[in-house]
Amino acid sequence: MRIRLLCSIACLLPAMAGAQSNCDVNLFPEMLDLDITAASQQSEPVSHCEVTGVIGTELQFRLLLPENWNGKFVMGGGGGFAGTLGNQALTQGVLESGYATVSTDTGHSGFGADWALNNLERITNYGHAGVHRTAVEAKHMISDYYDDSIDRSYFYGCSNGGRQALMEAQRYPQDFDGIVAGAPAYNFGGLIAGFLASQQAMFPDPNQLKTSLLSLQELEIVETEYLARCDANDGLTDGILNNPLSCDFDVAELPACSAIDSDSCFTESEIAALKSVYDGPTDSAGNQLFYGFPFGGEPDAGGWSTWTTGGAQDDSLNPYPNLHMFFSAEVMKYMAFHDAAFDYSTYNHDNYFHDIRTLTPTLSATETDLTEFRDQGGKLLLYQGWSDAAITALGTVGYYEDVIANDASAREDARLFMMPGVLHCAGGKGPSTVRFVDALDQWVESDQAPDDLPAYFLDENANPAGSRPLCAYPEEAVYDGSGSDRDPVNFSCSAP
Repeated sequence: MRIRLLCSIACLLPAMAGAQSNCDVNLFPEMLDLDITAASQQSEPVSHCEVTGVIGTELQFRLLLPENWNGKFVMGGGGGFAGTLGNQALTQGVLESGYATVSTDTGHSGFGADWALNNLERITNYGHAGVHRTAVEAKHMISDYYDDSIDRSYFYGCSNGGRQALMEAQRYPQDFDGIVAGAPAYNFGGLIAGFLASQQAMFPDPNQLKTSLLSLQELEIVETEYLARCDANDGLTDGILNNPLSCDFDVAELPACSAIDSDSCFTESEIAALKSVYDGPTDSAGNQLFYGFPFGGEPDAGGWSTWTTGGAQDDSLNPYPNLHMFFSAEVMKYMAFHDAAFDYSTYNHDNYFHDIRTLTPTLSATETDLTEFRDQGGKLLLYQGWSDAAITALGTVGYYEDVIANDASAREDARLFMMPGVLHCAGGKGPSTVRFVDALDQWVESDQAPDDLPAYFLDENANPAGSRPLCAYPEEAVYDGSGSDRDPVNFSCSAP
């Protein structure tokens, strides 16, 4: 099935039944273990009622109820350590489309993870329970507010929100009819192992965190070298690897420094640091602990400089030089060891999975048997940027392949869309604007799985500037050899 999602303002704002224009706390009946603290009428981006409150002792939520309701519900995930009421589904225009939508802080506030210190309840709420409890309560409030039942319930999330999405499909398969999981941090333990390994190579001295081992100029050389070898593999020389797995470049081929280190050559320690990222974490016996990263995103803004090598040194990250160190150190300090003095530089991976054994069942969404979710009609749409420096694309591909290996018929209800040149959730050299919720809704309503989706480039004013198709994995979008490379008619989906 070929889905085209070009949509006018008219189709985003359909005439909808069951509208409710009042917004008052008293409209909602008293519910056990839930306290509605405020309700106010809002006009942007469309007229809606904003409801905030607390579930239990500290699980905060924000529920948005559009005046022109379409009869459906989307819950939005939260990135990172959550801790705010940010709603990732709003980036999909769900409120403008008439969906009621909710978000939660998963029971804590703050950017880091110090809230988890010696607090198993908060870790459990963050891991999975907070999203489930909020979804259940939100459905009751929505039905009461509109005095009508919900036609469809969906979840949309990316990164940690993608992990939340998979956790819902695996632990609470009755919560949603369809789920979008973008760049899912599904194997929490595996990811943190990789982050720790990369930082031990990039910043071996914990007292020297201001200067990255690899400069931006060196990252540009890495990209230039592998593009020279592999960019044309897909028939289109455009600065984007359509599938990095088809590139046979070895970083050992990079120009070596003969004497003095400079930004135009690579020392042995710099090559080793690159390999620590591309090869993935191992223990001292060489056993692989998780996937490495494919080529892509090294010199991009929002790529390696933000996540891996440094450059994200602002007040919000202090004292950490990048997000790999931030997330790995915070997890080990406040979730694994409950010891704020944890030193990443001396940590030995040999006992890693033993050290995080209490976290794995709570935070990792690695179950590949989706039978219960599928049996009740659930549809799972995964997407992942090939150039993501936060969540390795190889891990997402590995999870999807394991789902299909467990049950080949799962492809009827689970699809993965890989995004060439796209960074973490969005951005990068490739087209990253996609109406995933629209695609999911069409899939659930029609029971016809999408074979391709349009992904749009954006100009400097964030307006669409051409598109290419994303193909359902394992197929790839192949350029036909002529015409604009931003016109989807010049591409076709085929097996690699």
